[in-house]
Amino acid sequence: MVLHRNGEERRRPSFGYLLKVHSFRAVTVLLAWVLIVAAFYEKPELLTGAQRSLQRGIEAVGDAIPPPWGPRIEFVFREIGGLIWLQIALLITALRSALSTFSFLARIVSRSDRRP
Repeated sequence: MVLHRNGEERRRPSFGYLLKVHSFRAVTVLLAWVLIVAAFYEKPELLTGAQRSLQRGIEAVGDAIPPPWGPRIEFVFREIGGLIWLQIALLITALRSALSTFSFLARIVSRSDRRP
């Protein structure tokens, strides 16, 4: 238990919970990089298409926001490494969402199987 400034007690997460959370994060990052490398060798047109779509999306957002902020935001995402790292971050987010949804549904199904 940890005592906070306001006098309330709060439990810290257990080591097992932290290990589970961080291993999930590490696995999703590794899986994202494996998918990117596999796409680079097997289907480079997927990466090119994703890059073009993301570029169009950044331009649409930049055009929708009035100057001077629209061009600034577009510059930041396009020129300061935004395209590559934004693609990787979006892939990791999509993987985490998909895997979390899958595990959530698996937990629901396994719980419903245990009920008489």
